[in-house]
Amino acid sequence: MWNRKKKEPPGDPPVNPWVTAAVQSSTGESAPTLPARGGRGAPWVVVQERPAGFARLAPIAFWGTVALVALVAARSLVAPDEQAPQVLPAPGPTVAGYPEDGARAVAVRAARAYLTWDEAKPADRARELSALLAAGVDPQLGWDGRGAQAVGLVVPGPVTVGKAGRARVRVDAEITSGAVRWVAVDVPVVVGGGGRLVVSGPPALLGVPEGAAIAPDPATRATDLPFSAATRAAVADFFKAWATGGAAQAAAPGAAVPALPAGVELRAVQAWEAAGGTGADRWGTARVVWGIGGGEITQEYRVALTRVESARAGRWQVAGITGDDLS
Repeated sequence: MWNRKKKEPPGDPPVNPWVTAAVQSSTGESAPTLPARGGRGAPWVVVQERPAGFARLAPIAFWGTVALVALVAARSLVAPDEQAPQVLPAPGPTVAGYPEDGARAVAVRAARAYLTWDEAKPADRARELSALLAAGVDPQLGWDGRGAQAVGLVVPGPVTVGKAGRARVRVDAEITSGAVRWVAVDVPVVVGGGGRLVVSGPPALLGVPEGAAIAPDPATRATDLPFSAATRAAVADFFKAWATGGAAQAAAPGAAVPALPAGVELRAVQAWEAAGGTGADRWGTARVVWGIGGGEITQEYRVALTRVESARAGRWQVAGITGDDLS
């Protein structure tokens, strides 16, 4: 006979830990310990599902970033950025703000003291130079203590500005040591403590150019002969009054013409040529001979004329007078 195995009552179905973990996680209950990776059971991990809103925003953010990059690239091709301007260093006190007038004043004093010496009184030269030199500079400045030399006229020239407050001043000087002659020196100066200008070292002796320099040809200008003839008397009367101190009466109202020094006599107005033009303001060139110092000297002036009207008549009067017309 066949023996039948006694049936057991049905029990609970087998528990899937992965499903249980997901359910308990969603309900907030503590999840059981999941089987380790590599052991018995499923080889994956349950991951919480992200919210639906994030899923909708992610593609929008992605494609927005792509569009922004494309827009920037297109703009760089159509209108590339302009190159930023170079930042130049601001001019320092050694360039635009250098005290050139003060440098010339110090250089003139230094040139006179430097070129003056007398072996009978050597301390005089050292004392004059010491007041102008930078600290630590020998006041002898290379002189061997012998001989004698005097300085007459001293004329300052151009200033060449360097770096760190330094400059070089050209000075022409008339010296006398047996004969009178002109020499030139380059005087080095520097802006010292407190902004004071001092001589930083010995000047350098230079030559003075000789011979006539080549000047450009004078500009040609048209002469208004009828106007010259009509105004010649007015110009001559002005020079006569100017020589005697009465220029204020001969000049146009409001014109400022300083008086000539005493001892100057008008000998002649040799020529008057009015330049071409129209209107109430005209000008021309006058050639005048003056008597001074026992001799005569001929000079040319640029004379400005203006038309002065009165109730009864009008006349031309001198409104200004200068030397070269610079044309």
